Amino acid sequence: MLITGDSAVTHSFGGFEFRSLAVPSRGSAEIALWTVDVPEGGDGAPHVVTKEEVFYVLSGTVTIQGHTASAGDAVVVAPGTELSLTGGPARVLVATSVGIRAVIADGTTITPPWSL
Repeated sequence: MLITGDSAVTHSFGGFEFRSLAVPSRGSAEIALWTVDVPEGGDGAPHVVTKEEVFYVLSGTVTIQGHTASAGDAVVVAPGTELSLTGGPARVLVATSVGIRAVIADGTTITPPWSL
């Protein structure tokens, strides 16, 4: 199965842009893969993830869970860990398991639409 970047569905959230690549709605059964564009000065909301996430920086520099990462760097975040993305501009490839959820500061649990 080929999933072209041009056909990726985009989602905007808090000034960040997410592009769904390999997710269930596009045929992936176990792995969810998307890119996120972090704007310059991006300040993502802290949240706790329910599944492991791997962030691979494609371009730019971003801070994830207190680690400043540049192009070619990867940050692994364990489930149950609070994280946020800050800095930018950067483009980051994110890989996780299908079914990930995030718990935001007010206790609300969300399923990110870019992961579906």
